[in-house]
Amino acid sequence: MNDPQKIINNLSPEDALVVLQQLAAQDEKLAAQIASLALSYLSDVAAEEIAETLRYELESLTPEEVWDRAGNTRHGYVETGEAAEQMIDEVLKPYLEEMRKYHKTGLAWEAQQMCQGLMLGFYDFEYQSKTEFKDWAVDSLVYFALEVLTVWIEDEVEMQQRQEMQAFIDEELMGWARTLSAIE
Repeated sequence: MNDPQKIINNLSPEDALVVLQQLAAQDEKLAAQIASLALSYLSDVAAEEIAETLRYELESLTPEEVWDRAGNTRHGYVETGEAAEQMIDEVLKPYLEEMRKYHKTGLAWEAQQMCQGLMLGFYDFEYQSKTEFKDWAVDSLVYFALEVLTVWIEDEVEMQQRQEMQAFIDEELMGWARTLSAIE
């Protein structure tokens, strides 16, 4: 007989989702258990960890990558600043998708933690990082934080959460508070 663990370990993410959905459809108790495990897994969010991870990913970007992307292309000319912003956007995109997933599943606190962590990561990168890459995206980091905040607000956010977010911005992101407060 085939080893069940080997089979499970070799499922693609798409295959695993289909199998999980079929199991959940066959058994309500199992569906509830799956949902409970999923919520437990998804709710393990800490703003500080997100900030640290984002900053690490941003510090991994190099000026050489900017130079490789900048210049003449098939579609026109790409400025170095534009190339740097594209690279930052590529780092940010999966995080924004994750934050949207939290909203869709009703995990408002987790979405708020994700938002705060991302903004803090950009802020720390701007004010503490020594990487040369930062010089290519000098003025754009606050606007990436503003994009994060805008995405968070897109999903109906309660007034208390907005107030908590404003307090976070005022306390933790003082240098950007004026720009980020304009979103209210």
